[in-house]
Amino acid sequence: MKPPSSSTHMPALPPAVRALADRDGLARCMALSNDTCQQLALSNDDQQAVRLAVEEACVNVVNHGYKGRAPGLLSLEFRLPDAHTLQALIGDQAVPFFPDEAPTPDLLADVDDRPVGGLGWMLIRQMMPPVDYISDAQGNTLVLQRSLQQPVVASCSPP
Repeated sequence: MKPPSSSTHMPALPPAVRALADRDGLARCMALSNDTCQQLALSNDDQQAVRLAVEEACVNVVNHGYKGRAPGLLSLEFRLPDAHTLQALIGDQAVPFFPDEAPTPDLLADVDDRPVGGLGWMLIRQMMPPVDYISDAQGNTLVLQRSLQQPVVASCSPP
């Protein structure tokens, strides 16, 4: 008699969020971020990094991407390309913003001499490198990637 197969696979992730880029949509994205981190049992450092980077990017879409326009699409999806990597894909149809063009803040300058803002992109780049950005006719997609401290535990399928 043959033993039952025990093929391993990556765990299923919660479904993506597609919402308006408003407070409710932002709350839904943050809930997805939290649920994903908990479901994957990420380390505390990984959870904090993912939540902070995703929140910063989504808030930028809501506050700046659609500024002066009616709120449009905000989407968030998580992917696991492998057991050591978590990706967050943030989509919108706002005015394109290219992260590479965001100025690097001068952290040595006096607080009173620094412009307001700019720290968010620095944090995103530090917590979830590399940062990839795609803008085309369908909209904008920001891809954030986190190299996890511990691999995601693969589950076994039932026999």
